[in-house]
Amino acid sequence: MQKLQGRLIKNDMHNNQLTEKLIRGSDPLAKIFFDVFKFKYYSMALFFVVTGLLYGYLIPILFKVPPVSDLVSIINIVLVFPVAGYYYNYQPKSILRVYQSITRFFKEENEASIPFEKIRNWHAKPIWWLVGMLIGLISAGFGVLGVINGTNYVWQGINLVQVILVYGTRFLAMSMIGIIVMRHIATSIALYSVFQHTIFPLTLNTDKIEVFNNTKRFSLEIIGVAAVIALNLGVQPLVIDVPILEYSFYVALYFIFTPLSFFLPLLQVHRRMVVIKNNMLDKLHKDYQEEAEKLHDSLAKDQKKDLSSSYLKQTESMASIKQAVEIIEKSPDWPFEGTIFYRLIITILSPFFLVIFEIFINIISNILTGS
Repeated sequence: MQKLQGRLIKNDMHNNQLTEKLIRGSDPLAKIFFDVFKFKYYSMALFFVVTGLLYGYLIPILFKVPPVSDLVSIINIVLVFPVAGYYYNYQPKSILRVYQSITRFFKEENEASIPFEKIRNWHAKPIWWLVGMLIGLISAGFGVLGVINGTNYVWQGINLVQVILVYGTRFLAMSMIGIIVMRHIATSIALYSVFQHTIFPLTLNTDKIEVFNNTKRFSLEIIGVAAVIALNLGVQPLVIDVPILEYSFYVALYFIFTPLSFFLPLLQVHRRMVVIKNNMLDKLHKDYQEEAEKLHDSLAKDQKKDLSSSYLKQTESMASIKQAVEIIEKSPDWPFEGTIFYRLIITILSPFFLVIFEIFINIISNILTGS
């Protein structure tokens, strides 16, 4: 079992192995930053901070233009873009952790049928990074339109180099955010094929099973990252006149993909848990039926003799089977407790708490003033 488990995380590239590089697939941004420049988790975040300080402060000061002062841009420079860069680099490690924990429940006799090659090819599909880059292009395009229409900040359009630097950085950050989401969705879909080769034990507490914890952690990680990234969406209506089209685009993406990203991996675990649970119940129902038939045959063979001892053993067996059925039916078939829904809702809405609070205050104020 340990030998099989280790096959997903070695550094060479035999048939039954996955690595962080393979999870990144054919993503050209990853090849540039991680294969060529050897960026690490924190260096990717530091890259966005340094770049932000360059285009937000140093270049404007050099050209005697007021530097960045709006809260939205500052949040992007010091928080949103660095977090996106960090998790973009870290996410493959998290994905490997999930795959690794699943292998502990593989049956060795089924090893040959486990679709390792299919998983690698799946992660290598260009569609995942192409969609991510499309999101980056759309975001950068909104910014360039602002320069053309004169609705951007002065420091963003000092000259052509500054425009390329500002919106090139936005393109990178938003592309990485898009790739994070698409990579998460790709993994969530691939998990279904992997889970088909596993047998999980039933449990009363899903936190006791490592694969459940790691899959749940994988889902919660992206929710937390999305909430941090969306913080600038929650701040924008409070400090600026938001561009409706651009703002609606980002908000729609957030409220569609964030819940989807949470449930997709957990849905794959749920589907496998249901299959295992139903298989056990089918076996117990069959055993119960066999015991019932034996009892019926005993009664039918000889109605004169006292076979109470034999009947008692058979009825006890039936009672035990019935009790086992009741226990299994009550066992959870989702890898989390119900309270996680409250955490999910709070986390998703958290970037917009200030906006929600302001709307609430305005409603109360209008009621009190009779407006």
